[in-house]
Amino acid sequence: MPGQSYTKEIHEFWNTVKASFIPKLSETAVDLWFGELEILSFQDASEENNNSEFSLTMGIPSEFKFKIIQDKYLKEIENAFLNLLGLNVRVNLVYTGSPVSAETLSSTVIGIPLNQKKEEPEPKKESGLPDYNFEYTFENFIVGSTNKFAQAACVAVANHPAENYNPLFIYGNSGLGKTHLMYATINRMKQNNPKVKIIYTKGEDFTNQMISCLANKTMDDFRDKYRKCDVLLIDDIQFIAGKTSTQEEFFHTFNALFEEKKQIILTSDRPPRDIKTLEDRLTSRFEWGLLADIEPPDLELRIAIIKKKAEQVNVAIPDEVLTFLGENLRSNIRQIEGAIKKLGALSFLSGKEITMELAKECISELLGGAEPVSVTVEKIFGAVCRKYGVSKESITGSKRNKDIASARHISIYLIRELTEMSYPSIAKIFERDHSTIISSCNLIATNILKDPMFSAEINDLKKEITG
Repeated sequence: MPGQSYTKEIHEFWNTVKASFIPKLSETAVDLWFGELEILSFQDASEENNNSEFSLTMGIPSEFKFKIIQDKYLKEIENAFLNLLGLNVRVNLVYTGSPVSAETLSSTVIGIPLNQKKEEPEPKKESGLPDYNFEYTFENFIVGSTNKFAQAACVAVANHPAENYNPLFIYGNSGLGKTHLMYATINRMKQNNPKVKIIYTKGEDFTNQMISCLANKTMDDFRDKYRKCDVLLIDDIQFIAGKTSTQEEFFHTFNALFEEKKQIILTSDRPPRDIKTLEDRLTSRFEWGLLADIEPPDLELRIAIIKKKAEQVNVAIPDEVLTFLGENLRSNIRQIEGAIKKLGALSFLSGKEITMELAKECISELLGGAEPVSVTVEKIFGAVCRKYGVSKESITGSKRNKDIASARHISIYLIRELTEMSYPSIAKIFERDHSTIISSCNLIATNILKDPMFSAEINDLKKEITG
């Protein structure tokens, strides 16, 4: 039972929650406010509240931080437990230090007494990144057919900057691994050359920094920062589109770096030609080098990612559950990561091994309204049965007359196309060998190429099923 104190799992859950605050507060701020928090106990509070709730008691020795966290962050911490891990946790904060006088407290700013000389802050790193972020490396980036070109391009650029692919422009939907590749490239470059001067920022941050420098009349500093680096990486470059002054500044920055043979790496959610209100001169420059797209992971890659992510957080998932998750979690890698964390939390809290039932419970909310594979399969059977006047029992049964066999082949093909279910999983539905399923898919695919009328028929079925 999770009432034990100081369990490894609870500390891992807390680390996940803390990390979720970094994008909003920065790593330094998270360490400042939450670094001294100590887990004192974690208990099941469901009996006293008659619902599935847990009580987490944490202590902190700083009275100043205690008051700030209690007033400003406590509710956000509870929400993070719920949203990230599916845990309804009531957080109790306890002050564990010596009492501090009101006079001392009022004369303190972020833990530093005002009558003491404040230490000079360390110079801000140009890149805005730690020297190494081993959470995102080429070694732990899982490669599949939908991302191998982008991954290979990043490896080539990391090993030989500005030699062949400059600029490198990576595009794809959110949550598919573009930022992972950016961090991995930075790590590899710094491993190869610790003195390399790298700047990483986001398109929106580039705009905000420029506006701030314009207001403070420090544009020379801004230009020195961005035009005197060895490598410039900008994530989500599409956010500079429509901003005339920002595009003008970036145009000159791009030219300066390119002429000096400095590497430029950009990411976007779409290719340059599809970024509306992006100036033509920037569009053409973005296309000077190499364009590499990342597509949503296919079924095999999703299963590989799920397996790897589960291993990283010590969650044991049976093969049939891996397949089920891979077939249903089709949005992006962030959705997959969220599912694994929540599944691990549910297993730990219930004391049960991960089963298909637990997996179904876990992903029901994470699907966010997306249609489960089982629903799509039933829609396929319904559409095929209506179209060809046969029953579902006949399609999945053993009868082999021409009409039923044709409807069976079409049903198998559509299930594979619209759900990406694995061949063995489809075989279970029809109680057949997976090689038979492959044969049916190949037969329909061949007929589609040969017969335009049949191709139109299949497309009409797809439209009816998908709406």
